[in-house]
Amino acid sequence: MTSSRSLTAQCVFVVEDNTDLNKDLCEYLEMCGFDVIGCETGASFFRALKAKQPDAVILDIMLPDADGYDLAKYVRQNIDCGIMMLTSLSGMDHHLTGYKSGADVYLTKDSPLSVIEAALQPLLRRSSRADEGADAAGMEAGWVLDLLNWTLVNPLGKSASLTATERTIIKLLIDANGAWLTRPEIVIALGKADTAENCRNLDTAIRRVRQKVLKEIGEELPIRTAYGRGYAFTSLGAVSGETENL
Repeated sequence: MTSSRSLTAQCVFVVEDNTDLNKDLCEYLEMCGFDVIGCETGASFFRALKAKQPDAVILDIMLPDADGYDLAKYVRQNIDCGIMMLTSLSGMDHHLTGYKSGADVYLTKDSPLSVIEAALQPLLRRSSRADEGADAAGMEAGWVLDLLNWTLVNPLGKSASLTATERTIIKLLIDANGAWLTRPEIVIALGKADTAENCRNLDTAIRRVRQKVLKEIGEELPIRTAYGRGYAFTSLGAVSGETENL
């Protein structure tokens, strides 16, 4: 797994107070070729920062001496690295708070170790490009949602224009990093009431943006539907032109 990396292994901080999970994560990521530093408290995290700067951090939210959301804000303001929230808190409100705090990825602790490692890869690729002076963060991740230009770009560089609602829906799904979002979760995140009519309107909006992308790009939009589960963005994706408010 390390053949394409530089000779200097990328550094990942694992900030998790569950000793067993911390150990499992550190050992697995080390097997994947990363330089891993495990921290079980916020204090140990800040001590580790004095010795080394991470390329990515994995943050638990509920630490004995710190709030993971606050740590994410600190990292986003002070360190140029990827941020993954890994927590037992799984509601949409927690997801949104995590992303607003600066997280790039939000996963729950029941995620397989292989999924956690895979989710790190786009973050670390962005870190590598930043070190090389590259400006196009996230382009290697596949599909790119350009918030500033209101477009969705496929891996070959073809783009489709989006409406405000389509842009928000696709951002929510890309930010979910392959996880399924239910219709009510998406509707509420759009600022609407959880009603049958609004859920039907969501289905219509997604059907239309699928048709638009197929027409303008010539490729199927990788949004999948599953009965009882909702929607998921099933290809690698990234968001560029991040702004405070959509």
